[in-house]
Amino acid sequence: MAAAAPPSASRQRLKIFARAPVAGRAKTRLFSVLSPQDAADLHAAFVTDVVARHQAPGRLAELWQADASPHPLWAELAAAHPALTFAVQRGEDLGARMAHALAAGLAADPEAAVVLIGADSPTLPPAVVDAAFAALRTHAVVLGPALDGGYYLVGVRGAVPDLFAGPRWGSASVLSDTLDRAAALRLQPALTEFWYDVDRPADLAWLGRHLPLLALDQRPPATARWWAQHGAAIRFAGEDAP
Repeated sequence: MAAAAPPSASRQRLKIFARAPVAGRAKTRLFSVLSPQDAADLHAAFVTDVVARHQAPGRLAELWQADASPHPLWAELAAAHPALTFAVQRGEDLGARMAHALAAGLAADPEAAVVLIGADSPTLPPAVVDAAFAALRTHAVVLGPALDGGYYLVGVRGAVPDLFAGPRWGSASVLSDTLDRAAALRLQPALTEFWYDVDRPADLAWLGRHLPLLALDQRPPATARWWAQHGAAIRFAGEDAP
């Protein structure tokens, strides 16, 4: 059987999951090293950078808010990226919300390649997202494995398989659980390169080590500005310190 034709840029649909950067509700797992307001400001920087760095000509990008609450950041992003659209996540858990967003992309265009990412990987190179779309030329599913045992990216073409009911969300076995489920469904997902989310203090410390190693044009600018203002004041535990 011939391989499917590559999706054109106009048939690439990128979904970005993000919550509003509200103090006390954003980046709560960083509260041991950051104040709630600093954590919210960091999250706003992440969202700003992720949305900006993964735009591409012809690609349809959509930000999926965790809830329908208004926030000034959404207006700022809409002004900065006029083609960006917005939607609200639906579902009882992360798996259900991801399945709904992916299905919405395919409902809008059944021939599309749909890729979903979160806002926790501000240094993720745009080339990795490009590679995920390319992988959907020949695979029905693509996953981006994260160093914490989960995944930072999922993409589908043709249909949304029943992959998301089994994983123990938030655990270190999310990726392996999903791959086991894929095997049971006789699917072989493509995998992009390993990358990291910034969820815990150790991840934030790693981000602080990583940013200076990036070329200036590869650094996420809002995140880099936040680190320049706050990084030196963070008191990490010994094993996490940059």
